[in-house]
Amino acid sequence: MTAALPDPGGLGLVSLEPADITGLLLEMVVPKFADGAAVFVLERGPSGNGGPGGEVVTRRLANRFVQEDGLLAESVLPAGEVFAFPVASPYGECLTRGIPRVFSGPDEVTKRRVRPAGRELLSHTPLFVVVPMTAGGAVTGMVVCSRREARGPFEAGEVAAVGRLAARAGASLAQATELARHRRDSAALQRGLAAAPLPLPELVEVAWRSTPAPGQVVGGDWWDIVTLPGDRTGLVVGDVMGHGPAAAMLLAQLRATAHTLADLDLEPAELMRRLDRGASALTGGTCATCVYAVVDPGERSCTMSLAGHLSPVLALPDGRTYVPALPAGMPVGLGTGLFGQIRIKLPPGAVLALYTDGLVESRTLSFERGILALRAAISGEHGALASTCDALVDSLQHDDDVTVMLARIPR
Repeated sequence: MTAALPDPGGLGLVSLEPADITGLLLEMVVPKFADGAAVFVLERGPSGNGGPGGEVVTRRLANRFVQEDGLLAESVLPAGEVFAFPVASPYGECLTRGIPRVFSGPDEVTKRRVRPAGRELLSHTPLFVVVPMTAGGAVTGMVVCSRREARGPFEAGEVAAVGRLAARAGASLAQATELARHRRDSAALQRGLAAAPLPLPELVEVAWRSTPAPGQVVGGDWWDIVTLPGDRTGLVVGDVMGHGPAAAMLLAQLRATAHTLADLDLEPAELMRRLDRGASALTGGTCATCVYAVVDPGERSCTMSLAGHLSPVLALPDGRTYVPALPAGMPVGLGTGLFGQIRIKLPPGAVLALYTDGLVESRTLSFERGILALRAAISGEHGALASTCDALVDSLQHDDDVTVMLARIPR
């Protein structure tokens, strides 16, 4: 009698972890459809030019058996075990030809490769069917089901049903595996791109906060603090077009270049010209905005230059705020080389805010409202700059990379 299995479209396998996917699949087939089942993924194969003497190498993800066999299977057929099947076996034919096979008991070569206790366990359920798992038209693994003789051999309808489940699981496992790989790569990229601890200048208070766009592990914003002669401090905030790993790789190159140029104690406009020249030589159509400010506590001043970036906001100790009129310049990477700079007074207690557009603009926040919110947040601010950074980022809704850096000459 054919067992009715659930519609594979309703399993909700997409986006789950591999262990969850295999667990759901095995719950669907054991015990309703079979007395035992296992999921294998293809590791390598076939060897021997695909001839009858070759083999395919797999890895057992999980298995499930009824009653006491389930406890025994955990030790004699362990998850994670690498196992080679002969190409000429039903398992090998399923993996190499992408077709289901119904058979009675493992072939002799396979039985010899199984541990003795495993052979005993498999003998309890001598009726087998194996169906392929596929992703993108390629076979990626197989599902093996077995049952006791009393239940009778697998019928065509049952084979087709478990085949649909296996196809669904194969596609979901491929997605889950790719997602896991992406997470590992992103985490490694994030660790590799993490800036060294920034130096905290003695005569200038500086605080910052930066977050990637929602759903991204790394973003396209960068920031830096450079100690300069004469107790001056260089502040850099930049924004590479786009976000994610590609933008992050570009920002790593630009951040290193900008830091090296700032360390040469160049005038801000000259730094922008050289950064523009260096960025235009990078591959991939690099385009980034940037602001560079040199704070001089001795002169109580700040010299700034823009490269297509939003102008900083200045909050004076008396509560007034304004946006200095800087020459906008063009983003670096375009090769224009046209940048200007201005020098403004920066009295003790005044707060200078450098930021990226993600802080003041989003789908639900206009640029004008965002700037007003920023000015209000730092107006008359005499508390800790780090707390102000947190309040700024947490109080606004963002859908892009966000960076804000606040600087102040103490009173």
